[in-house]
Amino acid sequence: MIPLKISITTSDVSICVTTCCVRRGAIVGFSLKISALGFEVSSGLRALGLHTGVQISTYTRQLVINCWTRRKCREWIRALKEVAHNQARDFTQYNQRHSFAPVRNSINATWFVDGAGYMSAVADALSNAKEEIFIADWWLSPEIYLKRPALRGDYWRLDKVLQRKSEEGVKVFVLLYKEVEMAIGINSFYSKQRLVRNGNDNIKVMRHPQHAKSGVFLWAHHEKLVIVDQSIAFLGGIDLCYGRWDDSKHRLTDLGSLIHSAITPTKRKKTSSSPSGEFPFISVSKSNSKLYMPDLIVDSPSTAAQELARPMSLPAASSSLQVPQPKDFFKQNTPEFERKSLMATIKQGIKGKGKHLAKLSYAPGELQNGPATISELDDVVDDLDGSAKFWVGKDYVNFIVKDFNNLEEPFDDLVDRTTTPRMPWHDMAVCVQNATARDVARHFIQRWNAAKNEMAKQNYTCPYLLPKAYVDCSLKSNFLQAKSQNVTCQVLRSVSAWSCGFIEPDIVEQSIHEAYVDCIAKAQHYIYIENQFFISLPRNNLNTLNQIAEALFTRIVRAYKEKSVFRVYVVMPLLPAFEGEIGQSNGASIQAITHWNYASICRGKDGLLNRLKDHGIPDPSVYISFYGLRTHSVLCGEPVTELIYVHSKLMIVDDKIVICGSANINDRSLLGKRDSEVAVIIEDQEFEDGLMNSQPFPLGKFAGSLRRRLFKEHLGLLGVENEEIDINVIDPVSEAFYKNIWYDTAAKNTEIYEAVFHCIPSNKVRTFAELKKYKELQPLYVDEPVQAEQMLNRILGHIVLLPLDFMCNEVLTPPPGTVEGIMPTALWT
Repeated sequence: MIPLKISITTSDVSICVTTCCVRRGAIVGFSLKISALGFEVSSGLRALGLHTGVQISTYTRQLVINCWTRRKCREWIRALKEVAHNQARDFTQYNQRHSFAPVRNSINATWFVDGAGYMSAVADALSNAKEEIFIADWWLSPEIYLKRPALRGDYWRLDKVLQRKSEEGVKVFVLLYKEVEMAIGINSFYSKQRLVRNGNDNIKVMRHPQHAKSGVFLWAHHEKLVIVDQSIAFLGGIDLCYGRWDDSKHRLTDLGSLIHSAITPTKRKKTSSSPSGEFPFISVSKSNSKLYMPDLIVDSPSTAAQELARPMSLPAASSSLQVPQPKDFFKQNTPEFERKSLMATIKQGIKGKGKHLAKLSYAPGELQNGPATISELDDVVDDLDGSAKFWVGKDYVNFIVKDFNNLEEPFDDLVDRTTTPRMPWHDMAVCVQNATARDVARHFIQRWNAAKNEMAKQNYTCPYLLPKAYVDCSLKSNFLQAKSQNVTCQVLRSVSAWSCGFIEPDIVEQSIHEAYVDCIAKAQHYIYIENQFFISLPRNNLNTLNQIAEALFTRIVRAYKEKSVFRVYVVMPLLPAFEGEIGQSNGASIQAITHWNYASICRGKDGLLNRLKDHGIPDPSVYISFYGLRTHSVLCGEPVTELIYVHSKLMIVDDKIVICGSANINDRSLLGKRDSEVAVIIEDQEFEDGLMNSQPFPLGKFAGSLRRRLFKEHLGLLGVENEEIDINVIDPVSEAFYKNIWYDTAAKNTEIYEAVFHCIPSNKVRTFAELKKYKELQPLYVDEPVQAEQMLNRILGHIVLLPLDFMCNEVLTPPPGTVEGIMPTALWT
């Protein structure tokens, strides 16, 4: 008989079990959380084969207790049921949208637009941690700087922050997605090693899933969570990794201490429109037609801290454009980027076995599969010269031009900053506190315990985790108090057996999907969506199963029949962020995602816009329209443009409701059985005066302020220099705003960008042949630089139209026989 020490802690709503494992001489504890997910208590000879047995079951665990007597058995059953129906009722009763967590009232919530403010707040929260830190990421880069510019050297570098807190006694638990190395080069093994390199027992890192053992190869853990003391929780679309830090300026350049003269001749520029290089451009002084070629000026070597502390100096978007010379002045044989073998990268990184193996929480077999030691990078940082001020090393990225490799060398640039503008990153996240933070922590704990049970069950140094009590979580916190709003909030998930440890393979939670569909159906005036994808087809098309497009179709048709004003804004990336070039051999992945996006929006009979037309709506754009983001700057004297990559997972409804999390609009994120996701649905409790279609309407302080902030950024209304622009974003529904301001601004910006840069994607390109000819045309900035500069000065903000006719006469699905072509459709959708 195994001796048990069992206690029911009603405030924690959990059962703590300790078993004595004599064979290994270790004490192993685990928690069985009372949850709405199938909580049952059973007993009796027929059910258990024991006269005095009690079985406690949830969807993730089963525990059988053999009591001393039948009387003790009845006492246990009575006590457990009392806890389940009283203290634990939040988790044993039905919750809205079939979520594991209830709707919480009086929650402090704060929104963050773009990564700069988010990472700064995360840094402050981490530095104030007293007991424990939970982090779950799809990708984590230990060397990213949370506050920039890094005026205090590496003080705010993520790995340094976590190391500092662990030395103070704070427990740090990190869950990373364990990628398929041959498909994705995010090198989670390196991230794990870097975090635990000092052998500090307070930092525990696990990677999940075990691909071969679980059979999970296509799906990923996609959550982005930071939880401090189970009292403050950050979640949204922002991983703590390279490329995510950005602000509303969405800078394209960051040359740091590399100083370039305005008359320096430059090389072919590489952007998402032309990853293999655009027209070379020669910068010539306006006052003198003589061509100058001064050498590149590089500052003398200095320490990384000194480099990072220097004042920022960036080429401004309004810098004068220079007169070009004939393009044959430069060599024209710049080769295209070709996708490198990830296996070669992996082999290059193998340097031997690591130290302190018992303390690293490794799964069986993990050490044999990856590089076990990392180079000591701190000495490298001290020797850096010519470093950037905002984006250091591999943090300066353009995903379409060049994907990541050699991540074990974080301070080496991935692309040439003098020829390649970075790809700006637009994203969203929120911070929730009080009971909702406890709920987010419960999700992390459930995932952590499931991963430990699967991969590190016998590792005594890797503990099971327990959720905290909810009794004192209503205490008001001063953290972000000035920026927080009082809201109701519910945590939503997409999880299943592989991702969350459910015992039965058919058990699924898809509460994020249910929330999206429910909010779309109940929307009164408008829906604003920002998302990385829009992949959703009608019910009768089995290529996708999510109901987002169907819900939008039904709601718009209802508005048309009622003759009511109803608007849907959709902001998404102009191109998917896969390395490659449309029309080239390395463009299969980028073309596949482009195909499914356009198939969902406007291609074929199942495209949303075509379905609306077939239903009698002559102009669907009156109700729904699609947009992207783009910006421009000057790089080494030459004008450049690049798309702003929209990575947000956000929906705002009627200035009252916000859904924000990690879930994209596709089956991968929404069905529950595929990628694991976390989001929150936030409803305002406090309102102020607003307008909807020129009529008074209560505007939620959280949702309304977020929507106005996004509109101002996209329309170029942020900053003191733009205060005099007479544009009012209060009413998102009126014709005066929706058509005359938002749509017209996007249309004018699109026209200017196409004229000046011939950028891709474009409605002028419908076939691969037209694409080739389009790229051969000299853009206006080459032929008429003065006129081009004047046109660029008329750009307002970043909003542009999504070109719905781009490549509409081509088949963009992967060719049969290619690696992408043999992959299942579910990989892309």
